[in-house]
Amino acid sequence: MTAISVWEEHLFWLEILQDHAIFVRDHLSVEEQKEISIAERFIQSFGIVLNNLRQLHSGIEISSEEQIALAKQAYSVAYEYYRFEGHMQNLRIQNQINLNLSPTYLNGTLNENQEYLRLLSYFVNGQIPEPLRLDQLLDLWLEDQLGHIILLRNVLDPIEIAIERQSEAFAQKFQMFILQNHHIKGYLRFTEQGFPRQKELALEVGRAVIEMNLFVRYSVEKYKGERILNKTTLRFIEHHFPETCYFIKKLADFAPELHSEGSQCSLRKPSFI
Repeated sequence: MTAISVWEEHLFWLEILQDHAIFVRDHLSVEEQKEISIAERFIQSFGIVLNNLRQLHSGIEISSEEQIALAKQAYSVAYEYYRFEGHMQNLRIQNQINLNLSPTYLNGTLNENQEYLRLLSYFVNGQIPEPLRLDQLLDLWLEDQLGHIILLRNVLDPIEIAIERQSEAFAQKFQMFILQNHHIKGYLRFTEQGFPRQKELALEVGRAVIEMNLFVRYSVEKYKGERILNKTTLRFIEHHFPETCYFIKKLADFAPELHSEGSQCSLRKPSFI
């Protein structure tokens, strides 16, 4: 099975949001000292919640006082960070801040934060969350996968033409999946969830995600060997791996053929465990 425990959900999301705060800090101009300080505080705050999580047994009951207290603490930090990123996005749209991240990039990170807040709204009451429907799951993570491959393409040096062209091919594939999911959502007005073509889309997406993950892993190995010219950090690239694993684990509920891949992957970044 590829089920994710409540403890693992917290670990995954807290590390992802801490990464997001690190990326905001790293992409701010040194002139933006106020925002850099705020981002630093969030990095530390997520670290504190992570440390508290590690004090809990991974199998602790969701309705226990300790789990609920942890969820409330996580909700407070995640919600405040959501507001901070939203403010940064607004400033970026108006060109009022020197931040080398686009408004659409921040749409993606805000969407992810929003999903953790949705889960936390159940956790703070000691309840198991309602799972996302397949169309909702694809809405969230297809955009994420597309964003990752576009970001990889954008951080390459212009001489890396081969990897750039491979990245563009993956981008086109995920744009196609997004369009297909959009139309399938329309079909759901009069057709039940889980009809055969929708399930086939889940499997097609899963296989493409696995294929692209191998390509990103290949690119990371080149990065580690100083054999690819670029303008980013290892953490920024490896952020792809835990999110991809999470997506595959969730997709496996709709496409059982993905269970094997989901059970073997890690929700942690390889170089930052």
